[in-house]
Amino acid sequence: VDPGNRVVLRGHLMCAAAELPLQEQGDLFDPKGELSSLVKEMERERLLLRSASGQEWYTTKRRPQREVDIRAAGETYTILEEKTNRVVGKNSGLRTLTECHHGAIYLHRAEHYLVTKLDLERKNVRVRPVRTPYYTRARSEKETEILERQRSRPVGNFVVLQGRLRVTERITGYEKRRISGQDLLSVHPLELPPVVFETVGIWLEIDDFVKEAVQRTEGHFMGGIHALEHAIIALFPLFALCDRDDVGGISIPLHPQLGKAAIFVYDGHPDGVGLAERAYEVLEELLEAVLSTLEGCDCEEGCPGCIHSPKCGSGNKPLDKRAAILILKTLLGKVSPRELGLENAGMGPGDDGVPLPAVRPPVPQPRARRILFFDLETQKTAEEVGGWNNKHLMRLSVAVIYDAMEGGFHHFTEKQVGELLDRLKGADLIVGFNVRSFDYKVLSAYTPLALEELPTFDMLEEVRERLGFRLSLDHLALHTLGERKSANGLQAVAWFREGRMEELAAYCQKDVEITRRLFEFGCKEGYLLYETREGQKVRLPLDWDLERIMENLKEALRWGKEKH
Repeated sequence: VDPGNRVVLRGHLMCAAAELPLQEQGDLFDPKGELSSLVKEMERERLLLRSASGQEWYTTKRRPQREVDIRAAGETYTILEEKTNRVVGKNSGLRTLTECHHGAIYLHRAEHYLVTKLDLERKNVRVRPVRTPYYTRARSEKETEILERQRSRPVGNFVVLQGRLRVTERITGYEKRRISGQDLLSVHPLELPPVVFETVGIWLEIDDFVKEAVQRTEGHFMGGIHALEHAIIALFPLFALCDRDDVGGISIPLHPQLGKAAIFVYDGHPDGVGLAERAYEVLEELLEAVLSTLEGCDCEEGCPGCIHSPKCGSGNKPLDKRAAILILKTLLGKVSPRELGLENAGMGPGDDGVPLPAVRPPVPQPRARRILFFDLETQKTAEEVGGWNNKHLMRLSVAVIYDAMEGGFHHFTEKQVGELLDRLKGADLIVGFNVRSFDYKVLSAYTPLALEELPTFDMLEEVRERLGFRLSLDHLALHTLGERKSANGLQAVAWFREGRMEELAAYCQKDVEITRRLFEFGCKEGYLLYETREGQKVRLPLDWDLERIMENLKEALRWGKEKH
């Protein structure tokens, strides 16, 4: 098992941080190493909290060890007997969907159980003991995306590569097959969410001349690479300490990223446990063993002893044993393209391998963008209008915006609300704190305009989404900027009634200034500071990037308009 598996390490780091805070000096001795980058990733996901000094990390959970499975990586499901609630066993990850879907026959200690319910939300599987003359096999569809190429080398007439992959598998249905003879009895559809995970794998890039060779013999190219994939996975456990279920595979006649055919063999555990690295190292020996097995099997068209897989998501179709042998011999260099009459395969007329010069499009000049920071105060309290559900009755007393393009503040009273709305409508981005749930609700009494459709970045919404709870502007300002608000909403209402408009406007402007500085701090530093209930001053990791924020808002508004 690879001790550097990131999925396993995440659980270990959470448990370690629950005992003692992780230290940058000592625990994370290599600031550019894998462990340090993983801690920063966990910080962004709020699995770890960083101290204000930036030197320590705390866990966000009281007992994280309860969520760490020592048997497998991924979410764990408990299998319960329907009537007695007795725990029959456990399963995890993709195997839960392939073995414990509704209608599946689950085999445990030689006993058959019928799955009556798969509860994805509660992570439970309900089963009842049965006796049936059939077993079930899941049907699936797979996609693979190459995320990173780590290393490569030529082997025979192909290139093998190792790298990081993103695998997407969809369980589309299941088959019922007779135990005696494996006859297909029926096929049943399923609607289950796709399983997506990142792992490490190898892939064999197969050039077009191999495909041409198969087609000249009237063989089935897809059936050939599919059969070869099955045979590689079946024999790989002879070269590594694993089960065939620990390894997955995909054979593709035309991979969109490669522009050619490929056979992928990947580690079936999220982030990999070292199996792909082993496959890369012993590939020639493994392929020789596969060829020996295929040629030594007495069957003509394939059987469970050579190319059939008990876990094939497409029901072992298509498969072509003869094509698999020809492909493998060609890949290993036992048959050359010249012997196949394909010496100039893949070369078109005038193809000299010289790329055409790239034509660079003209670079558009960026337009100056108007970014507004906005806050308002009210004439009435929530209590006076019947509660917070009636914010539209609270009436505006003063509003302040800071126009980043102009570099100055603008004040508006209730009589000038029309000018305020015009300013907001002309903005490329409006930044506020609780602006959607409060400020826009107050302004809704003055305009039929759908204010929620304005390009708005609400900092409170961002904080609440990341933490799961609210923090006040004053709290964030105190711990991040070392400043406090000069007053509060009730005092602002009192100032309005006393006619102290200059003090009211100054207070509102100070809130806008704090909002602007917090936003700029978050964009520049990638975090804000707050204090936990235990009194720890920690970082709230952020990924605020002005360009991405504006692009995401444009996309969201575009999607909303299309929806309506």
